[in-house]
Parts: sequence; C-alpha cells; structure tokens
Amino acid sequence: VSPPCPRSPSGGVPALLRSRGVPVLLRRLHVGDFLWVAREKDPPTGHAPRELALDVVVERKSAADLGNSIRDGRYREQKFRLRRSGLRCPLYLLEEPGEGEPLPLPLPSLRQAAASTQV
Repeated sequence: VSPPCPRSPSGGVPALLRSRGVPVLLRRLHVGDFLWVAREKDPPTGHAPRELALDVVVERKSAADLGNSIRDGRYREQKFRLRRSGLRCPLYLLEEPGEGEPLPLPLPSLRQAAASTQV
C-alpha cells in the first residue's frame, strides 16, 4: 500500500515519482497537469533527443478545486479541452476531501460530477 500522496501539486506527485526512481521533468502544459513522454535514448550526435507525447494526460483535482471549478465554469471547459487534445486517454484524478476540509459544494454534488465525468 502506498502512502497518501501529498497535496502540493508542485512537490507532491513529482516528489513521489522521483522517490520511486521515475525521472520527472516539470514543464508548463496547455492541457492537464501530468503527461507522459517517451524520449529517444540514443539521439544522433549533436542532436537533442526527440520526444513523443504518449496518449495519457491527467488532470488532478482536489475536492475543493473540483467544487470551485464547477461553480465558475472551468470544469466544463477543462473537460472540453481534454477531449479536444487529441490524446486518447484523458484522465481526471479526483482526490477525496480531507476530514473537515471545507467544500464549496456538497460532497454528493462532487461525487455526481465525478460519476458523470466517468460516463
């Protein structure tokens, strides 16, 4: 069983991956929070390694961020951009709220949004 992932997006998941020997490179993405890239191992001399984005993109949401993005319309727009990205496996990684965490919407509404996203 893995320890819970820390909530800090800049340190949490990248730090967890690095601790398990996975190389991580931070870049600004136009869509999603995480993207896997295949990099050429032996590029021709004098050339940078070529990169190929794999078909998985992850949008990570805390419960509070999900509620806020539903209320202000970003959630629908982000789902649209993920679908239009051309990547075949867009994923939402939705975090359960922490005990006593204040939420902008009731938990059943957040769970309904998660269920409708799966469909």
